[in-house]
Amino acid sequence: MKPVPKKYQMKKIVTALLLVFVSCTLFSQANYLISGKIMDEATNLPLQGASVFAENTTIGTATDQNGVFHLRLPNGGYSIVITFTGYQIETKRVTTADAANSDMIIGLKKKEKSMDEFVVKATYEVANGLEKYGDFFLENFIGKTANSKQCFVKNKEALKFYYYRRTKRLKVLATEPLEIVNDALGYTIKYELDSFVHEYNTQTSLYTGYPLFQEMESGSIDQLLNWNAARKLAYNGSILHFMRSMYRKRLNEEGFEIQFIIFDKGKDRAVLLKDFYGSVNYTRDENTNTVAILPQQQEVAVMYKNEESPASYVAENPEASPKFQLSVLSFSQGETLDIEQNGFYFDQNDITITNYWAWEKVGDMLPYDFKEKVTGIVKTDILETVTYPNLPMVKPTGSVKQEEKILTDNREPLSAQRNISGDQLTGINWKMEESRVIDGSHIFYYKRNGEENTINFDNDLYIFNADHTGTYFYNGQEYTFNWKYLDTEKTKMEMVILYPTPLMVTLENITVTATSFKYTRLQKVNGINMVAIESRTAN
Repeated sequence: MKPVPKKYQMKKIVTALLLVFVSCTLFSQANYLISGKIMDEATNLPLQGASVFAENTTIGTATDQNGVFHLRLPNGGYSIVITFTGYQIETKRVTTADAANSDMIIGLKKKEKSMDEFVVKATYEVANGLEKYGDFFLENFIGKTANSKQCFVKNKEALKFYYYRRTKRLKVLATEPLEIVNDALGYTIKYELDSFVHEYNTQTSLYTGYPLFQEMESGSIDQLLNWNAARKLAYNGSILHFMRSMYRKRLNEEGFEIQFIIFDKGKDRAVLLKDFYGSVNYTRDENTNTVAILPQQQEVAVMYKNEESPASYVAENPEASPKFQLSVLSFSQGETLDIEQNGFYFDQNDITITNYWAWEKVGDMLPYDFKEKVTGIVKTDILETVTYPNLPMVKPTGSVKQEEKILTDNREPLSAQRNISGDQLTGINWKMEESRVIDGSHIFYYKRNGEENTINFDNDLYIFNADHTGTYFYNGQEYTFNWKYLDTEKTKMEMVILYPTPLMVTLENITVTATSFKYTRLQKVNGINMVAIESRTAN
């Protein structure tokens, strides 16, 4: 074997402890595309710029000049929410079976405010409502948990408070979507609050709305690790965890136990169940890939035994057991509950949730596209610098000689990197095939359908247009970008992705064939330089 020329060698290879996330494929990671058109119901004219998103996910988009939208969704069920200023909100349930439906036509109705509605609001609105009821609202909407305490609403001035003395009822509305920042879990939430109502006579609160999540960005690896750990902790024992476990028939394995609650001689009594799934009449429809349950009793107690109840919850609920988390689901009589593989359940109005899950509110919510992950610590070699040209990245092996062999064997000849035809690059859906990202002293790895991925690029897609514009799809989000070559050989490119603030990305060492697109990606995020060696395939 010939030695690697010095200009291609790594400056230093250092050994360190690297925290990695091992993806657990506990539910299908495949996805499907839905498309449609949003129109004014009265005029049939298209509505450009209407917001279309999957409720309680990180996935959303806006309609184009023809009112057309496209959403790529991980397999499962969702409630699609359509909003447009001056129009009523519309929702539509979709599932994996809708993958072939690209002709949805959804009409929106204009809002009409009556004089009676104006008079009622003017009569009951509390002038200093935020000062008087703001903290109370946040405790009963955001929550009182440790995660909730790290949340704040950026636009509290949008809240309007109405108090009805005769019925002792507090109602809260918002003049615009609430902007909620969850520093504990690393999400910002755009929450279309339909209404919040608190009944003082019964001390019960009910709120409805349509949340859209967005993952927060950070240049700190430690912060990203903390967010992922906090999300995993919030997921454990949640209703999302329970519904996915029910779908997969893994209640006991995941730490759940269910019991029936019956009213016997004036007292509630718990009934132990030998067969969880038979007791809820579990049936699976292979055609729709959904599960239906219809419990033999309306009151179902759900115990999560893998975690204790937080001390703050027990202090507020002295009758609760500190040894496990107990929640109660009250089912509407004779109503079947359908569960999708991502944990989405329908119709959500057919069950009432009390006890522990009712204590956890918006501050502990996770989106339906959340993926379960576990963490581990492995000892691995970390490349300190990989800034030399024409070097495809390799997965660390712990041996300098092994690294050198891979580098020399895998290098593309320079002839393959030149004379790139624009036709080979443009007009193609380039999906991520493999990526190795070096961020500081950490390495993140992705390979399509890989079992040990430490970063997720399943829904990462580039489309280059001949007019030097393009579209970037990531995790259901759609962004536009401008691009240009920086050299005559077309081995170096500049991309400007139009995020809320433009993101500059440089691609170097480009090679393109009819089916593959390879490059080194360089960019700076929050002041941190990042390097990635990636390959994409034509989709």
